[in-house]
Amino acid sequence: MFSYIRQTSVLRTIIRNVNINTTDQNIDKYWQHILNNCKNALTQPSTISKETWENVRKHMIESQCDPSTLDFIILNMFQRMKYPDAGISYYKFLADNNYKPEIPVITKYLQLYDIKNDPISESDKEHILSLYNNINNQYTLFNDQLSNAFIQCLCKVGEWEEAIKIIEKHEESDKIFLRHGYTNLISYLFNHNKEKLGYEYLKLSLQKSNGPYDSAYTTYLKYCLKEKDTFNMKVEKLFLMWSAYGIKPSQNTVFEYMNACNECGWSVNQTVMLRLRCHKCKEDISQESISDKDYERLLEATKKKLIFNEICYVTNAQEIQSFINFIDKNKPYDLIIDGLNIMFLAKRSMKYDLTYELKQIFKSYKEQNKKILIIARKHMWKFIVKSGLQSVNCFYVQNSSKDDLFLLYAAFASKRNARIISKDLMRQHIFALQDLELNALFKKWQFSHQFVIDTKKGYMQLNAQFPIDATVQKQNNSWHIPYVTNDRISRMRHTSTKKWMCFKMN
Repeated sequence: MFSYIRQTSVLRTIIRNVNINTTDQNIDKYWQHILNNCKNALTQPSTISKETWENVRKHMIESQCDPSTLDFIILNMFQRMKYPDAGISYYKFLADNNYKPEIPVITKYLQLYDIKNDPISESDKEHILSLYNNINNQYTLFNDQLSNAFIQCLCKVGEWEEAIKIIEKHEESDKIFLRHGYTNLISYLFNHNKEKLGYEYLKLSLQKSNGPYDSAYTTYLKYCLKEKDTFNMKVEKLFLMWSAYGIKPSQNTVFEYMNACNECGWSVNQTVMLRLRCHKCKEDISQESISDKDYERLLEATKKKLIFNEICYVTNAQEIQSFINFIDKNKPYDLIIDGLNIMFLAKRSMKYDLTYELKQIFKSYKEQNKKILIIARKHMWKFIVKSGLQSVNCFYVQNSSKDDLFLLYAAFASKRNARIISKDLMRQHIFALQDLELNALFKKWQFSHQFVIDTKKGYMQLNAQFPIDATVQKQNNSWHIPYVTNDRISRMRHTSTKKWMCFKMN
C-alpha cells in the first residue's frame, strides 16, 4: 500500500507552537531544571539513568508542558543549546522504554547528528541505518524534513548512495527542494573526491532552486585548494555555474573565496560599479558575450514557450508565420524598435523632439550599412509616416497583438549585433520562460542589448535608467561577482552598485 509521511497542517501548527513556546516562554525554566538537577546529562550523557530522564519528563509535564509535544520540545532544546549527545541519549531512552517516538521526534533526533562534531560511533551508525530501513519499509516517501535529516545522517555514515535514492524518490512526487539534503550530499561528494557526482548534484541544485547553502561552497573551496595546478580551473567552473543560473553568492562565501584566491596569486577586491564600469579593473560590465548557441536557445524558447504558448491567444497563426518568414528573409537586423513605446513617448514629450533623435540614430546606422526594423501596430501607420520614420523596414502587427514578443523574436534571430529600443522591462516574459538558466541568459542579453531614448539624456542603455538584475560575469581576465547578504536570498534582484567583488586572475 502506498504510504507517505507528510506534515499535515495540524502538525505544522504543533511544531510552530512548540518553537514559540520553547523560544519565548519556558525554555529558560526547563533548561535551569536540567542544570540544577541533572547536569551530568550534558557532560556524561551516556551515564544518565532511566530515572533521571523520567524525572525530567515529569517536571516538564508538571510545568504545564503539553505531553503530546514534550519529547519534541526536549530534543529541540538540546539542539538549540548545542548538546547533541544529551539529546541522542534522551532519544535512546525513549526508544528503549517503549515510548514509540513519532516522526517529528525521530526527525529532531536525526538532526542532532548535524551538530555533533565527533565521529559517529559504530553503535550509533547501526542504529541510524536500522531506523532508516524500518521507516523505509513502512513508507514509500518521506516528507521534506525527514528526507533532509536522513540524507545528512546517511552521508555522515558513508551511505551516500542511499542519500541519492532519497533525493530521487522525493523528486518524483514532490516539488519541495531538499536544500539541506543537497548541501550535505554535495559536501560529502567533494570531501571524498567524488568530483563527477559532486558537479552533477551541484549543477542539479542550481537548476532546481537556489543551490546549496554556504557550507557546500566552503567544502568545494577546500577541494579546489588541494591541487594548486587546477585551482583556477575549478574556481572558474563554479563561477561559470553561478553565471549560467543567475546565482548571487552570499557575502560570507564571496569573502572566503576572495581570501583563498588572493593567497593563490589572484588580485581580488571589493569594488564599486560606476556607470557600469568596475572601479578596480576598469572593465565595462555592460558588454556581456553571448554565444550563437545561446541565441539559438533564446530564439527556440521564445517560439515554444512565449509565442506558440501565449501569443496565439491574441493574434492568429497566419500573422505569426508571416512575421517569421519576414525575419528569416531579412535578418539580421542591427536595431529593432518598439514602435508603440516610441509613439507613446513622443506624444508625452512635447518639449523633446523624439523623432529627430530617432532620425539621427537612423542616419548613423545607415552610414555604417546597418539595418533597422520598426515593429508597430497597424493603427500607428499614420504616426510613422507623419514622423518621417518610414525610411526603414517596418512590420505592422494587429492592434491586439503582443508586439513585444515579435520584438524579442527579431532580436534573438538577429543574434549578437542586434540592439532593441524599448522601455518594456519584459518581466512577464522572463517569468514565463519557467527555466532558471534561460532566465539568467535573458537577463544577460537584456543587460547589454536593450536601450531606451530618454527625454533628457537621449539614446542610452536601459540598465543606465532602470536597474536590471545583475549576474556573475567575466570580462577579459576579471570576474565580476555581485553578492547578497546571506545564502537564503541568492536569487533576489541585485541592483546595487556597491555589493560587487572583482576577481582578477593571475
